[in-house]
Amino acid sequence: MIIDFHACPSTDLLSIRNKLSLIKVMRAVLQPIDALPLLHILPNEFFTELSIEDPHSALLWGKYIERLTSLWSPRMYDNMKVWYEASTNDYDFFIPFASINPALGAKYVHEKLSELDNLGVQGIVVSPTLQLFDPVKAKAFRPILEYVERKDLLLVMHLDPCPRDVGICFKNLMPDALSEVLDRYSIRMVLSALGISESMIYPWLERITRLMKRYDKVYIETSGISCILFNTLIGRNAVKSIGAERILYGGGYPFLRFRQVIKNLNCVESSELSKRDLEAVLYDNAFDLLRDMGVSIDDEKIEEQKVI
Repeated sequence: MIIDFHACPSTDLLSIRNKLSLIKVMRAVLQPIDALPLLHILPNEFFTELSIEDPHSALLWGKYIERLTSLWSPRMYDNMKVWYEASTNDYDFFIPFASINPALGAKYVHEKLSELDNLGVQGIVVSPTLQLFDPVKAKAFRPILEYVERKDLLLVMHLDPCPRDVGICFKNLMPDALSEVLDRYSIRMVLSALGISESMIYPWLERITRLMKRYDKVYIETSGISCILFNTLIGRNAVKSIGAERILYGGGYPFLRFRQVIKNLNCVESSELSKRDLEAVLYDNAFDLLRDMGVSIDDEKIEEQKVI
């Protein structure tokens, strides 16, 4: 049985559930991203500075964001909508997280944080790449960090793919930059690797290993990198160094096509992990973490589903 720590609520949720159920997913964490399709043309300090320093990179990055986010359902950036639809389609299957865009300013952030008080979600997802903000310098990100710390929520750092030839994007995705955040705030953080390109995955893994060895409340979920993580020498060394107990299985559907999800899952299941570690990555780690965050998962119902 599997807990998928990364499903994208960008399409019909019933369709997502039906697909994931085929590979024995019992629960799926929904990771929305509050990035409006036209974010890059709104006032944005990060993007303005980039446009001055490197207009070509800014153009490529802006077009990339517009192309990707224009395909999304509103539930990707509407916390009320994704929460309601997850509840309607089966709250026992979906675990909806929320997302807030720090690039839209402190007033917007505070309004969205107040909204979350009524939803009872246990995790907030941010994406420096698609929301265009610097996690260290952005002042409007600080209220989110303070809220996560005060409420003891999870913070998911969603590290999305970068457009090609935009070096500054790669630099900002490197996990070294998160050290200052983790030094200042006592929070639990999950790093999503969905979309990390092959050209940067190996230096990224080296850095993530150092980060996770220094901070014991940091986890990594495997969406998009399962085959590299479990079936290459450098990936297996990273797993050994990090410890299987801090790795969460993530499928990344439907951003990743279903056949890609199956391929990545096969890489996990056919890896050299012991049976105990395999069960930990696919289910136990997520179960324990979510339980600690106050998310109720009914083991008895899962046992019934296994029998069926």
